Amino acid sequence: MDRDRSADTREIPVDVRVQLVHGYAQLLASASSVDLLHLKGAAADPTLRPRTAVEGTPVRVSFDVDLLVRPGHVDRLLAVLLDHEWEVVSGFEAGSAFGHATTLRHTYLGYIDLHRSWPGFGMDADRVFDRLWAHRSTVSIAHVRCTVPSLEHQRLILMLHAGRSGGLRHPDAQFLWVEATDDDRVAMRGHAAEFDAQVALAAATGELEDYRDDPQYQLWRHFSEESQSRLDEWVGRWRAARSVSDRVRVVKGFLIVNPDLLRDQVGPKPSAGDYARAYAGRLGAAVTDLRRLVAALVRRR
Repeated sequence: MDRDRSADTREIPVDVRVQLVHGYAQLLASASSVDLLHLKGAAADPTLRPRTAVEGTPVRVSFDVDLLVRPGHVDRLLAVLLDHEWEVVSGFEAGSAFGHATTLRHTYLGYIDLHRSWPGFGMDADRVFDRLWAHRSTVSIAHVRCTVPSLEHQRLILMLHAGRSGGLRHPDAQFLWVEATDDDRVAMRGHAAEFDAQVALAAATGELEDYRDDPQYQLWRHFSEESQSRLDEWVGRWRAARSVSDRVRVVKGFLIVNPDLLRDQVGPKPSAGDYARAYAGRLGAAVTDLRRLVAALVRRR
């Protein structure tokens, strides 16, 4: 008699699944001659992980896997992942204000954020990767030797992430900056200068006002203050754009509904009605933001 196979099904704990994906991605990258760095989460050095208030155990909970790939190797690894039943949820250009990552999903394994750059580094992405790679180390994740940045570079990467995730209120900023030693803070400022990442670091340390005249100021203020205004974000994107082509992408992103995210929300083949509703929602949000802006200006007067 056939057994009921569903009775043997068990949900894999999130932390175990994430570790498996780190190891899995490293094996695919190594087999494809792809240079890859594992970031955050299970890849972070234990000394960089905030401790829980109860038992004092270092913790870092992640629900996806962050991978930084040498820019010239991104297409190669993306093709390999697609061949192994991963699917794109959102592409690079439409995925975020920084156009830095594409999100992939696997039915059983979960999510990967595949980064071609890391927000906050002002230096060219190829040069950033070269410097990180030159000081790389390895850690064992799921019994696979995975490449990671150096301890000091990991510290900076986590702080730059905090800068776009609530700033000084983020647990990483509290642990790695507020509770750090003076020497650690001096060293981190030095590394930020090395990568032209001073503005993003300031967003994480509560010192962003020192860069009020910088073109990136508005965008980093939006994320470090966790503003809900999409208008603030788009104004920030426009001011941070460094070239005509960058500004063209900003305008396109503002006007055009993200087809990847729409497919993720409504199914693989959105209808004309789905697009119409998405555009109407975007227009409604813009009108609401404009009303808030006008009201704020009136109150100031």
